[in-house]
Amino acid sequence: MRFSRYVADHAGWLGIAGFLIATTDIFLLLIDGAGALMIYVAVSVLSAVFLGMYLDYRREKRFFEGMVSNIDALDQKYLLPEMIEDISSQEERMTAYILKEMERSMADRVAEYRRKSKEYREYIELWVHEVKIPIATAGMIIENHKDETIRETNIAAEIGRIRDYVEQALFYARSEAVEKDYLIKEIDLEDVAASVISDKKTVLRGRRAGLDIHDLNTDAKVLSDGKWLAFMIGQIIDNSVKYAKDGEPPRLEIFADEKDGRAALHIRDFGKGMKSGEVSRAFEKGFTGTNGRSGAASTGMGLYLCKKLCDRLGHEIELTSREGEGTEVTLRF
Repeated sequence: MRFSRYVADHAGWLGIAGFLIATTDIFLLLIDGAGALMIYVAVSVLSAVFLGMYLDYRREKRFFEGMVSNIDALDQKYLLPEMIEDISSQEERMTAYILKEMERSMADRVAEYRRKSKEYREYIELWVHEVKIPIATAGMIIENHKDETIRETNIAAEIGRIRDYVEQALFYARSEAVEKDYLIKEIDLEDVAASVISDKKTVLRGRRAGLDIHDLNTDAKVLSDGKWLAFMIGQIIDNSVKYAKDGEPPRLEIFADEKDGRAALHIRDFGKGMKSGEVSRAFEKGFTGTNGRSGAASTGMGLYLCKKLCDRLGHEIELTSREGEGTEVTLRF
């Protein structure tokens, strides 16, 4: 905050000072006042106005620079009104009042948004749980009527895809509040991987996928949440199957290793792979890439959710890929 700028913003005071000086000097001329007296009046008025402006400038500078210093130090900058101190003028009180009213209004809006968001999330969760019932029923009917027509239509695989998308919607709805819906404990990677593969068996068999699973019985236990970890592994496997090379069955390799005391799970496929310029965007919300736009139905949500959940659970996720050679996703714990 510069004094020259303050003077420019308050130039009206200088105009008033000039008017007072001119009026006084005219009066002195009419009564044959001395020239020295006229100079004295001009200097006195200008000095008084400049002194008053300078003192007011110092007060404003202290007030606003204090606010700037406070807001720079705050992570939650909307709390600035609570940090305002040393209010000494009506202007400062009005500024503080306006800021506090803005803060109160924002807090009300945020509370309303959170309430609506919570209601929507609860509705989605309820809807998912309700729709899973007819999906499970359809699956049981298919299991009990495995005739030639059922096998030819591949309806079981389609029901599995519907179930997977419904599960994805449920986990997305819950992903904003993972801390309220998770239990961190020691997890056996082999058990979790086996559970996911068993759950995906219809899709994997339907695509005649080849699996190479090894080195999962590592002595190091992984601290994670089994449900969320299984969901992430399932999303990665779905992508590996979805982006297999045209005319070839998917091939997957799943293994674990340990480096610097940290266990890692690797899921590698030998499918289409990604273009080099797309790898860095793989975890962006809704990003499908060239492969997702050229035939394979994709929402671009799977890897995005994996990254989001890893951040919440304190894991790391990495992706490497080469076009035409395949993709490897690594989860580090």
